[in-house]
Amino acid sequence: MNIPVFDAHCDTIYRVWQNGGGLRCNSYHIDLERAKRFTPYAQVFAVFGRPVSGIPVDYSKDWSVEQVTDCGTRLLSLLLAQLRSNADIITLCRSAEEARQAARMGKMAAFIAVEGAELIGCDLSALAGAYSQGVRLINLCWNYDNALCCAANGPAQGGLTRLGREYVAYMQKIGVVVDLSHASERSFWETAEISVRPIIAGHSNSKKICDNPRNLTDDQYLEIIRQGGVAGLNLCPEFLNARGRAGIDDVIRHAEHFLELGGEKALCLGGDLDGIDSAPVGISGVESYEIIYEAMLRQNWKEDIIRDIFYNNLLDVLERAL
Repeated sequence: MNIPVFDAHCDTIYRVWQNGGGLRCNSYHIDLERAKRFTPYAQVFAVFGRPVSGIPVDYSKDWSVEQVTDCGTRLLSLLLAQLRSNADIITLCRSAEEARQAARMGKMAAFIAVEGAELIGCDLSALAGAYSQGVRLINLCWNYDNALCCAANGPAQGGLTRLGREYVAYMQKIGVVVDLSHASERSFWETAEISVRPIIAGHSNSKKICDNPRNLTDDQYLEIIRQGGVAGLNLCPEFLNARGRAGIDDVIRHAEHFLELGGEKALCLGGDLDGIDSAPVGISGVESYEIIYEAMLRQNWKEDIIRDIFYNNLLDVLERAL
């Protein structure tokens, strides 16, 4: 079966940085050898990490700005080096058309995201520098408030700062996708209010199905639909159900709810692979997307809808947002 895959978020480069190995072949959730079974295959690789490996920290309290941006610089350099060393099978892409060209050449497509703008610097010159290196998607924050906005998991639950508004406007001016997966609900709505290009939540599920701060309310998802964006199905068990132990049926439940809201063109994959401590039962890594595809087929969904979720919807959003 020819299955296309375009996944909106993985943290594999952090695993490589933390534990060694490379993108081509490893023991993590994603490697290129396993991913090449999908045709075409495109992946958004997130630059994500901590200044001290393995230690969860509140960047704003525990580390200097210089330590955090140095971490981001090292991770971005490592990712770019890995893409260069695997250029025979994967291509760094900066637009939807470049992803299509990669597919025509029989290569996988890689896009670069930053998970938490503090990793590159919360100022416009740093944003411009990251853009020049190929960054095309940015989560405004990670799990902690930063100079741009408040986080979904943060205590304040405030919105965008003045700098955050300027940052969003500049992102959309130069063609960097605003990813609001980690943003507080107020930050989400204040971003939506000023947005002129599609916004996304690249790895967030439905709060109606699982009441987790990282998930989306129905109103938020409807706004993403209205703005022509997407939400990405996250495979983190804590975001799939309240028990924290999930299966493929839970993934299907979230997808079904989004589709019931009219999300046929506003839903994609956003597995958060290599960013989650455990996966749903039956999911071992990127290769398991085939199992999810087959599970959706068993729901008697039209295959065109499934292929849109698996590939076309995210590509279409990048066409309009970059």
